[in-house]
Amino acid sequence: MSLNKEQRAITRDEMQAHFEKSTLSKTDLADALDVSVEDINHVLEMKAPRFGSKLQGFIHLVWDVRDEINQNIRSHGKEPEPYTYLKGEKEDYWFLQ
Repeated sequence: MSLNKEQRAITRDEMQAHFEKSTLSKTDLADALDVSVEDINHVLEMKAPRFGSKLQGFIHLVWDVRDEINQNIRSHGKEPEPYTYLKGEKEDYWFLQ
């Protein structure tokens, strides 16, 4: 999944808005996904590595953060707004297998 600069900005804004609607802290997310708070900051800011295996890991983490935030919102009886570009489930995308 390759997003251009504008698409990354939209995704960043949506991710941040969802995060703010959740009851999670960055530390909660990092602990749940076994990553660092710095990794969570990179996802919320959509600051991806340029290329290579780190990019693939980042893409997976974006979807995992999205899922964790959405699950938290649902656990409080609300439905998260849909994302413009992060649609469906990551299992639906061959490049995330």
